This record gives sequence, C-alpha cells and structure tokens, in this order.
Amino acid sequence: MSIQFRALATAALLTLTLTACGGGGSGEAAPKESELIETQTQEAEVKTGFDAPETTADGLTFTLAAPASFKPGDFATGPIEGQLNTSFNIKVENTGTADADLSTVIVSASTAAGACTDIFDGDNNVMGAPMDPVAAGASIEFVWALSCPGAAGDDLSVVLSNQGAPVIEVTGKLA
Repeated sequence: MSIQFRALATAALLTLTLTACGGGGSGEAAPKESELIETQTQEAEVKTGFDAPETTADGLTFTLAAPASFKPGDFATGPIEGQLNTSFNIKVENTGTADADLSTVIVSASTAAGACTDIFDGDNNVMGAPMDPVAAGASIEFVWALSCPGAAGDDLSVVLSNQGAPVIEVTGKLA
C-alpha cells in the first residue's frame, strides 16, 4: 500500500469519526451563551466597605483591602484593553472550629459601566483562591485582580462567594 493511500484512508476514517460525534439528534438547540451565565439571585450574608473586617456565621472573618491600580505582567490572562486594572488583598481569618475550604471562592465585581473580569498573573502572584484549607485559628492573605470598565473613582461592587453562596458584598471606589 502506498503512503498516499494510507494518508487518504486515515483522513477519510477521521472525517467519518468526527462527523458522528455529538449527533444525538434530539432536536433541541444548544443553549445560548446568555443562558450559560449564572445570575446572582441570593443576597450576600454581610455587606460592608473595603478595609472593614466582617465575620460570617461560619466563623470566617473577611477583610478586602481598598483597591489599588494594578499593572499586569506580560503573560497575565484577563486584562481587557481600555479597562482599568485593579487589585486588592483578601485576608481571611478562620475563627471557627473547623478547617475552611477556600478553593471554591469566586469573586464577581461590577461598576456602573458593566461587569469586571478576573486577571490571573503568576508573575505578580495573582493566582485565584488558595487551594489549601485554612486551619481553625489560622489566617491567609491573597491577591485578587480585576479588569473593570469605567474610570478611577467610579463605584465598585465586589461579591465574594464561597461554596456557591454569596458570603460578603463589599462596595467602594475603583482605583
């Protein structure tokens, strides 16, 4: 068998295999992108401002430091050209009796001009929520960065959710 024939046969086999994927034929259209975005319907347990420590019912004390201007590194993901990049420290003190899992922390933020996007930047140690549990009596601090529409001084609302539930809402000004 020639090499050309093998290549042609392999290409034909791959084409048939790939066209069979996902057929199903249920007649239902794929969900629209807007249907895939979850909307926040539950109120946060605590509402506060930046730099104001607040303790939740499960014994976690959250302090979100006032936002500061942020310059992403060359390999950062998430910054949007024309938007302001801002960051803040999140300190979590576990005053409860059990380890606290923060790996499910989600930060969502917005300004009057629209939703902010997360920035992840290993060069600046902005890597999302910590993966290791925080022991009872211990604390941890990590950096969160956002790319937000608007101008410095615009109102900024940040909602921190953990384990799927909004825990704290912090309001202040965009840096």
